[in-house]
Amino acid sequence: MPQIPDIHFKESSLPDVGFEIIELEQLYNRYESNNLPIVNIPHRVSFHNLLFITSGVGEHFVDFHQFPVACGSVVFINKGQVHKLDVKNKPSGKLIVFTDKYLQKVASTVGVQILPPTHFMSLALPSFKLEKNTEEQLSSLIPLIETEYQSKSTNVRYLQALFAAFLIKISEARPDIYHADMTQYHIALFNRFIVVLEENYTKTRDAQYYAKQLGTTYKTLNKICKLTTNKTAKQLIDAHTILEAKRRLIVEKIQIQQLSDMLGFDETSNFVKYFKKHTLLTPNQFRKSH
Repeated sequence: MPQIPDIHFKESSLPDVGFEIIELEQLYNRYESNNLPIVNIPHRVSFHNLLFITSGVGEHFVDFHQFPVACGSVVFINKGQVHKLDVKNKPSGKLIVFTDKYLQKVASTVGVQILPPTHFMSLALPSFKLEKNTEEQLSSLIPLIETEYQSKSTNVRYLQALFAAFLIKISEARPDIYHADMTQYHIALFNRFIVVLEENYTKTRDAQYYAKQLGTTYKTLNKICKLTTNKTAKQLIDAHTILEAKRRLIVEKIQIQQLSDMLGFDETSNFVKYFKKHTLLTPNQFRKSH
């Protein structure tokens, strides 16, 4: 049975640096020489990807949606998501990859929330177009980052500051449903909820369980989820479960009974009903539609 290929982050040769900037042209060339066939296959990443398009047009595949891209487009692909590059149209630009650990380290260093909590949810808009002045500012930042990265005596803290500035500017420009009036407590609890959800969605879809694991009440968890996404905790749990089911149905071509067991359903019929309730299609109908 085909599996979703898992791609892991290759550690930088620089100490305390958890990101890399890659020219898309390099990836296309490696694909054409058959050294990197994975880029044209839907694959899951265990680190964050940020696509910054500088010229050309095309599409980028993220979790069963094709997003159009052109000069000034930005596409976020979070760890755990499935994506593939457009090796047919070959839009030019940069692929910036970075780890959770490095993101947290940079945020701690600069003392600000770099990306909003909703960024890590599947409902967040992954692709958007930058305003011209923002695009120009970011295009000026990238050479500074690359020059410092390649320097013989890299200033790691300066590099962190440049990287933080780049992400903050993009985050500022991103259309998002994040509510700025959330407290640091709300943000921290919501971020922990995402982590606990990813670890336990195959075991339970009970929002009460997640509240208990977080050491809070069901009412408080719901309030924070509504503040952050305008959805309840249960709606977010279901959305995450359905997305993972879709990934495995399409990319891995997994059998429905096996998927039902994997996601913690007692009966396959219950999984089919659950899937249809949230997508208006049975798992088989969804697979055929793709």
